[in-house]
Amino acid sequence: MKNPEVSEISTICKNCLFAVYDGETQIGCHFNRTDTVDKHPSYDLIEAEDEEKQFYILNNHICPYQRTPSWQYAEDNDIVQRVQEEVYMPWAAILFYRHNGIDSVEDRIKELKSQRIPPKVVTLVIDPQDIDPQDFRSLHQMMDDNFNIWYLQRVLQEDFPDRFTADICYDKMKKHRFMFYTYFESTQPIDSDYYSKLHKFVIDDMHFYGMIKNNDDKHDIHHMTISKVAHTKYAGNGNGVAIEYKIAYENKEITKQEISNNNITFENLESKFIIDYKTL
Repeated sequence: MKNPEVSEISTICKNCLFAVYDGETQIGCHFNRTDTVDKHPSYDLIEAEDEEKQFYILNNHICPYQRTPSWQYAEDNDIVQRVQEEVYMPWAAILFYRHNGIDSVEDRIKELKSQRIPPKVVTLVIDPQDIDPQDFRSLHQMMDDNFNIWYLQRVLQEDFPDRFTADICYDKMKKHRFMFYTYFESTQPIDSDYYSKLHKFVIDDMHFYGMIKNNDDKHDIHHMTISKVAHTKYAGNGNGVAIEYKIAYENKEITKQEISNNNITFENLESKFIIDYKTL
C-alpha cells in the first residue's frame, strides 16, 4: 500500500455503489478495482478516512465503474448489469476483401455483429482485382443492411500496401468516436471473443497498449489492433515506417539503423506497448 500525494486525476471510492464495506471500513470493490490498482505499476491505492468512513482512493486513475447514489439507475434491481452496459470501448473495423467469395464477407459481418460490443464504424476494402458488378452491388448492400456507419474503400493501385490502405481508411473514420481500430481478413474467421478479450485487457486488467498483433508472423494483419491515440501520435504508418517501429523507437527498444536495414524481428521488438494477441 503506497501513500503518495493525491493526484487531481483520481477516484474517491467513498460513496461508490460498488465499494465493498465491512461496517464503515472499505475492504474492496465489486469489480476488484482496488486490488488491481494496488498491484499496478502506474496507479496507487491510497487509504483515506473522514468523520464518516474509511475508504480508498484510486490515485492517477479515473474508474469507469464509479457510480454514486445520484446515478439514474441507482435503485435498479441489477445495478451491476446496468453499469456493465455503460462501460464499453467503441471501436472500428477495417475488413479486407480478398476475392475469396462474397459469402466470406457475409460470414465476417456476422462475426463482427456477434461481438459483445460490435464495431461502431466499419470500412470494407476491395483491392484492384476485377470484381463482378453484381458482387460489388451485393457487398454494398451487405454493408448498408448491417452497419449504420460504414465506408467502402476501393484500392486502384496494384501491390498497394495494406498498411497504407488502412491509414486512408482511418482518415475517413477518425471523425467518429472510437478508441481503437482493427484489421480483419475475409479469408480468416474472427475470434468470437475478440472484443471481450480487449475489454478485459484494457478495462478490467488496466493494461496499456499502442498496438496488438500476432507477434509470430509480422505479415499477418488479422486481428491487428491500433489505439486511436497511438495512430494520432505517430501518424499511423506514415513515411513508410510501420507504426510498431515508431512505438519501439520512441521507447529506445530499436535504433534508426535497424529500421533502415529492415532487419527487425519480434525477438528485438519486445515493447510493453506492442502486445501479442495470443497473450490476451
